[in-house]
Amino acid sequence: MAGESITRDGQLEWRGTLLGATTPYRWRDLEGWLDLPDVRDGDVAYDNVHGYQPGQLLVERRTITYTFVISGDAEDFAAAQRTLRAATAPTENPVEEPLVIQLAGLKSMVHARVVRRSIPVPPNNASGYSVGAIQWRATNPRILHLPQQTPSTTPPAPGGGGLVFPLVFPLVFGSAQAGGELVLTNTGNAPAQPVWRITGPCTGPVITNADTGAQLAFDPTYVLPAGQSLKLSTEDRAVLLDSGVSRSNVMVTRGWFTLPVGVTRVRFDSTDHQGTLQCLYYHTSQ
Repeated sequence: MAGESITRDGQLEWRGTLLGATTPYRWRDLEGWLDLPDVRDGDVAYDNVHGYQPGQLLVERRTITYTFVISGDAEDFAAAQRTLRAATAPTENPVEEPLVIQLAGLKSMVHARVVRRSIPVPPNNASGYSVGAIQWRATNPRILHLPQQTPSTTPPAPGGGGLVFPLVFPLVFGSAQAGGELVLTNTGNAPAQPVWRITGPCTGPVITNADTGAQLAFDPTYVLPAGQSLKLSTEDRAVLLDSGVSRSNVMVTRGWFTLPVGVTRVRFDSTDHQGTLQCLYYHTSQ
């Protein structure tokens, strides 16, 4: 699990290698972690009027730079250099991987790639001292607070009972539907991008944001067999079975929504009142 080797503040984990406090790669500086990345805007200039029409503000990629000091005897120093070079070497087709950092008791993560590594070799390199840096770039600027949240629910159970005619007082009304709702809390400072996992058997599943009415709905006749799961990713709008096959073609409503700071209520239902919905998300900051 990402970040499991971190035991204290001031530590970073990358590809299973621990950096920072208590390691050969002592913390000197960290840039880009708490900073707001560059922002691009969609402002449009007014014609013949001072100023601009405000447009959407979108955050660019996040760049994180960790500056460190390696010191020690010649043998340990050389081993630390080899370990660091191996951990930061690019693969043939680099994919983003977890970079986890703990500060102020909070363990957080981005998915990133190494784009720069600096290990200067001064004339006294054999003495075992060097100041270097590693730079990562994360295409998604959101910082995800660990651990991942994984609440789940099933469709509401149909109500029971009801009025019986002829009426007899006192009137006995049937019970209302119960269940089928998730109350999701995001304690970060930026909207979270949930992943929804629907597990069959169920027919025509529907996910509804009870606060806004936005829906992710499938064809009412679409059947998700028992034991199979659908994963709906808010970040890339992908709708995939466990096998990797897309089922976006059977969605009839694509009202994708994020989880704003605070509480969001989400309802889950299906035409046959079966299935399970799980929400996988992180408290999120920028």
